[in-house]
Amino acid sequence: MKSSIITQTKSILTNGLKPTMLVAALLLLGTAVSALADGRDNDAPKIWPAQSHPYGKAYNQWSAAWWQWAFSIPAANHPMLDSTGQNAGANQSGNVWFLAGNIGGTSDRSVTVPPGKALFFPILNTAYLGFPCDDRNLPGCEGDQALEEANDVATLLSFVTPSMDGAALACEIDGVPVQHLSSYRPESSAWYPLNLVEANVYAYPAGLYHPCVDTGYYLMLAPLSAGRHTIHFTGANADGSFRVNVTYHLQVLRDHRPGRDGDHPGED
Repeated sequence: MKSSIITQTKSILTNGLKPTMLVAALLLLGTAVSALADGRDNDAPKIWPAQSHPYGKAYNQWSAAWWQWAFSIPAANHPMLDSTGQNAGANQSGNVWFLAGNIGGTSDRSVTVPPGKALFFPILNTAYLGFPCDDRNLPGCEGDQALEEANDVATLLSFVTPSMDGAALACEIDGVPVQHLSSYRPESSAWYPLNLVEANVYAYPAGLYHPCVDTGYYLMLAPLSAGRHTIHFTGANADGSFRVNVTYHLQVLRDHRPGRDGDHPGED
């Protein structure tokens, strides 16, 4: 067994395990949305509750989609390694835009966001990357294959969940602190495959990896109103060995289509 990722790409070799954990930030959408703080008006940014299904997916399905997005981008233009925000639009599609954290340290990014896009990002997250048995001769594949055949999601999660326990978290959206961040912690209910591109951030051989699971702290923001917004988040694991500090300065474009103006929360 091997692979977990603590934010963005710190590999650790211990007792035959090769963890690769990754940190990021996210936002969720749900049936009901709540304002960031009591007493804010209807223009305050809204976060979908952790148990909701924004755009037809649960939080843990969105977190899996975030990882699929993160692994689909070569290191040369990866948003996680981006110091300015110029690569934030890489491989984005659909109703939800993903935001990335970094590989540790401080990042300050300026990003233009199309109108009507929900934002999903991790504050701190980790994934277990299973190694299949194939012609790449990945080490330890037999153990991962046995866990996949047994559908043993609990054991797969046990390799990564301890790294998220006791994390220090903070997030402000337009200067307003997000409350109860520890409640926004989805974990996989089923394993899934991840396809790594050539020259990926983790320098692993390209191709399909499975079984994969993840957990972490994510947020799903309803589409922001047109104009300027700021998202700032920090995260650190319990022992302080990994820390992220990320600020996004967002310019959300106005939707000029008749009857539409930038803020359209909802579920598909």
